[in-house]
Amino acid sequence: MAKDDALVVEVQYNGHFFRRPFTYFDPDKNEIRYADFRDKGYSEFIAHLELVTRRMCKDVYYCLDGQTLCQGFATLQNDCDYHEFLEYLDDKKKVIVYVNHMHEPLFDWIKTEEPEVEDDTNSNEDEVDVIDKEGWEHKMDDEEFSMKRARASI
Repeated sequence: MAKDDALVVEVQYNGHFFRRPFTYFDPDKNEIRYADFRDKGYSEFIAHLELVTRRMCKDVYYCLDGQTLCQGFATLQNDCDYHEFLEYLDDKKKVIVYVNHMHEPLFDWIKTEEPEVEDDTNSNEDEVDVIDKEGWEHKMDDEEFSMKRARASI
Protein backbone atom coordinates (compact mmCIF):
# COMPACT_ATOMS: atom_id res chain seq x y z
CA MET A 1 0.00 0.00 0.00
CA ALA A 2 1.42 3.40 -0.97
CA LYS A 3 2.12 6.01 1.67
CA ASP A 4 -0.73 8.21 0.35
CA ASP A 5 -3.12 5.28 0.83
CA ALA A 6 -2.16 4.82 4.49
CA LEU A 7 -5.00 4.15 6.86
CA VAL A 8 -5.47 6.84 9.50
CA VAL A 9 -6.99 6.51 12.94
CA GLU A 10 -7.60 9.84 14.65
CA VAL A 11 -7.57 9.20 18.40
CA GLN A 12 -9.55 11.63 20.55
CA TYR A 13 -8.93 11.28 24.29
CA ASN A 14 -8.91 13.21 27.59
CA GLY A 15 -12.15 14.93 26.53
CA HIS A 16 -15.53 14.95 28.22
CA PHE A 17 -18.71 13.38 26.94
CA PHE A 18 -21.86 15.41 27.48
CA ARG A 19 -25.39 14.03 27.46
CA ARG A 20 -27.45 16.68 25.70
CA PRO A 21 -26.55 17.14 23.00
CA PHE A 22 -24.42 14.01 22.96
CA THR A 23 -20.94 15.36 22.20
CA TYR A 24 -17.28 14.82 23.03
CA PHE A 25 -15.90 18.14 24.22
CA ASP A 26 -12.31 19.42 24.26
CA PRO A 27 -10.39 16.23 23.51
CA ASP A 28 -6.68 15.88 22.85
CA LYS A 29 -6.11 14.52 19.34
CA ASN A 30 -3.45 12.36 17.80
CA GLU A 31 -3.24 10.47 14.52
CA ILE A 32 -1.98 6.94 14.07
CA ARG A 33 -0.87 6.19 10.50
CA TYR A 34 -0.24 2.66 9.37
CA ALA A 35 0.07 1.01 6.01
CA ASP A 36 -1.90 -1.92 7.42
CA PHE A 37 -3.68 -2.39 10.72
CA ARG A 38 -4.47 -6.04 10.00
CA ASP A 39 -1.14 -7.25 11.36
CA LYS A 40 -2.29 -6.19 14.82
CA GLY A 41 -4.99 -7.83 16.90
CA TYR A 42 -7.43 -6.07 19.23
CA SER A 43 -5.11 -6.34 22.26
CA GLU A 44 -2.14 -4.90 20.37
CA PHE A 45 -4.27 -2.06 19.02
CA ILE A 46 -5.48 -1.15 22.54
CA ALA A 47 -1.89 -1.36 23.84
CA HIS A 48 -0.85 1.07 21.10
CA LEU A 49 -3.74 3.42 22.04
CA GLU A 50 -2.51 3.34 25.63
CA LEU A 51 0.96 4.38 24.46
CA VAL A 52 -0.52 7.26 22.44
CA THR A 53 -2.85 8.47 25.20
CA ARG A 54 -0.52 7.59 28.11
CA ARG A 55 -3.57 6.24 29.91
CA MET A 56 -5.49 3.01 30.19
CA CYS A 57 -7.99 2.64 27.33
CA LYS A 58 -10.82 0.41 28.47
CA ASP A 59 -13.80 2.20 26.88
CA VAL A 60 -13.04 2.74 23.19
CA TYR A 61 -15.54 3.75 20.49
CA TYR A 62 -15.66 4.99 16.92
CA CYS A 63 -18.28 6.79 14.87
CA LEU A 64 -19.67 5.72 11.51
CA ASP A 65 -19.09 8.27 8.76
CA GLY A 66 -21.95 10.55 7.74
CA GLN A 67 -23.87 10.08 10.98
CA THR A 68 -24.12 12.08 14.15
CA LEU A 69 -22.13 10.86 17.12
CA CYS A 70 -25.40 9.78 18.70
CA GLN A 71 -26.53 7.76 15.66
CA GLY A 72 -23.23 6.25 14.50
CA PHE A 73 -21.53 5.44 17.80
CA ALA A 74 -19.97 1.95 17.74
CA THR A 75 -18.10 0.10 20.45
CA LEU A 76 -14.62 -1.37 20.19
CA GLN A 77 -14.37 -3.94 23.01
CA ASN A 78 -13.22 -7.25 21.56
CA ASP A 79 -11.76 -9.04 18.54
CA CYS A 80 -15.14 -9.17 16.78
CA ASP A 81 -15.66 -5.40 17.17
CA TYR A 82 -12.06 -4.87 16.04
CA HIS A 83 -12.63 -6.92 12.89
CA GLU A 84 -15.69 -4.76 12.01
CA PHE A 85 -13.64 -1.65 12.77
CA LEU A 86 -10.88 -2.80 10.38
CA GLU A 87 -13.39 -3.44 7.59
CA TYR A 88 -14.84 0.02 8.13
CA LEU A 89 -11.34 1.55 8.19
CA ASP A 90 -10.44 -0.23 4.93
CA ASP A 91 -13.52 1.29 3.33
CA LYS A 92 -13.24 4.85 4.69
CA LYS A 93 -9.43 5.14 5.04
CA LYS A 94 -9.84 7.37 8.12
CA VAL A 95 -11.79 6.73 11.32
CA ILE A 96 -12.11 8.76 14.51
CA VAL A 97 -11.70 6.74 17.71
CA TYR A 98 -13.01 8.12 21.02
CA VAL A 99 -11.62 7.05 24.39
CA ASN A 100 -13.91 7.40 27.41
CA HIS A 101 -11.56 7.62 30.39
CA MET A 102 -14.38 8.48 32.81
CA HIS A 103 -16.38 5.26 32.20
CA GLU A 104 -19.70 7.08 31.75
CA PRO A 105 -22.68 4.94 30.63
CA LEU A 106 -22.64 6.42 27.13
CA PHE A 107 -25.14 4.07 25.49
CA ASP A 108 -27.65 4.86 28.27
CA TRP A 109 -27.12 8.53 27.50
CA ILE A 110 -27.67 7.89 23.79
CA LYS A 111 -30.99 6.14 24.52
CA THR A 112 -32.24 9.24 26.34
CA GLU A 113 -30.92 11.51 23.57
CA GLU A 114 -32.64 9.76 20.65
CA PRO A 115 -36.11 11.16 19.95
CA GLU A 116 -38.95 8.69 20.04
CA VAL A 117 -40.44 7.98 16.64
CA GLU A 118 -44.19 8.40 16.63
CA ASP A 119 -46.27 5.64 15.13
CA ASP A 120 -48.43 7.36 12.55
CA THR A 121 -49.71 4.25 10.78
CA ASN A 122 -53.30 5.18 11.71
CA SER A 123 -53.03 8.78 10.62
CA ASN A 124 -54.72 9.96 7.47
CA GLU A 125 -52.88 12.62 5.52
CA ASP A 126 -56.19 13.81 4.04
CA GLU A 127 -57.55 14.67 7.48
CA VAL A 128 -57.73 18.35 8.18
CA ASP A 129 -58.04 19.77 11.65
CA VAL A 130 -61.41 21.25 12.52
CA ILE A 131 -59.71 24.55 13.21
CA ASP A 132 -58.38 24.63 9.66
CA LYS A 133 -61.83 23.90 8.19
CA GLU A 134 -63.68 26.64 10.03
CA GLY A 135 -63.04 30.29 9.37
CA TRP A 136 -62.52 32.39 12.45
CA GLU A 137 -63.42 36.04 12.51
CA HIS A 138 -62.46 38.47 15.17
CA LYS A 139 -65.24 40.76 16.23
CA MET A 140 -64.28 44.10 17.76
CA ASP A 141 -65.64 44.86 21.20
CA ASP A 142 -68.27 47.60 21.34
CA GLU A 143 -67.23 48.68 24.77
CA GLU A 144 -64.33 51.05 25.27
CA PHE A 145 -62.20 50.64 28.31
CA SER A 146 -61.46 53.76 30.25
CA MET A 147 -58.77 54.18 32.86
CA LYS A 148 -61.01 56.60 34.75
CA ARG A 149 -63.70 53.96 35.10
CA ALA A 150 -61.11 51.37 36.18
CA ARG A 151 -59.75 53.69 38.89
CA ALA A 152 -63.22 54.54 40.11
CA SER A 153 -64.03 50.90 40.69
CA ILE A 154 -60.95 50.38 42.86
